[in-house]
Amino acid sequence: MPKVFIAGSIQLCAFIILIGVVWLLPLFIQPPFNPLYLALLMGAVALALSWVFKLPSWWFLLQFIFPISMYWALNANITPLVSLGVFIAIWLFFSNSFKNRVPLYLTNSVTREALLATLKGREETKFLDLGSGLGGNVVLLSQQSQVAQSVGVETAPMPYLVSKLYTFFAGGEIWAKDLWKMELNEFDVVYAFLSPEPMEALWQKVLAEMPINSLFISNSFAVPDIEASEIWALPDQRETHLYLYNLRDFK
Repeated sequence: MPKVFIAGSIQLCAFIILIGVVWLLPLFIQPPFNPLYLALLMGAVALALSWVFKLPSWWFLLQFIFPISMYWALNANITPLVSLGVFIAIWLFFSNSFKNRVPLYLTNSVTREALLATLKGREETKFLDLGSGLGGNVVLLSQQSQVAQSVGVETAPMPYLVSKLYTFFAGGEIWAKDLWKMELNEFDVVYAFLSPEPMEALWQKVLAEMPINSLFISNSFAVPDIEASEIWALPDQRETHLYLYNLRDFK
């Protein structure tokens, strides 16, 4: 089941528990009750349930602040049009979080320098970025003399439009194509900065399609139960790890 549906179900359960608490509280505390405290309590319950149901840790803060955000929005008398606008903006940037359970992660400059280092000894390289975000990796790789083709695939509407415009002027190609429908056999180096969720299935696709002398690189998220050919610990603030899988070691 997609994590977003689990998260929504947890919020519903937390709300039902809150109703029960409010029903019982008059036995111990004289009403009325501060709605902010109730929102904090619901957030705490949602956070605890997220841990029990083993949601990824990055969901915890979202689960906690959602009831508080709802309280703030209702208390501030925000027009529904503003809420609609916020929802549309979130969807435009983060629609892949709902569909493929992949948030929008952006590669930093230190990691891009490491990507360039992986090209050492390769010529006429065809590079593919699965979930290319705003297109920075694609542009940088397209400017390297040993790279024959630099392609990114992105389906979230706003990152796609931004990166399409960026690559039009700076180099590279952005395709509006689902990563699962992308043929990998034409590429020598494939890079992904996704999430833990798709890694096992993506590895099976990599094994089935990528050539024997190609390289698969995953930023931060290792393939479960598969020992990487190399692991690069990068000297950036978030202590990024790149997991390098040389396909010749697995075929």
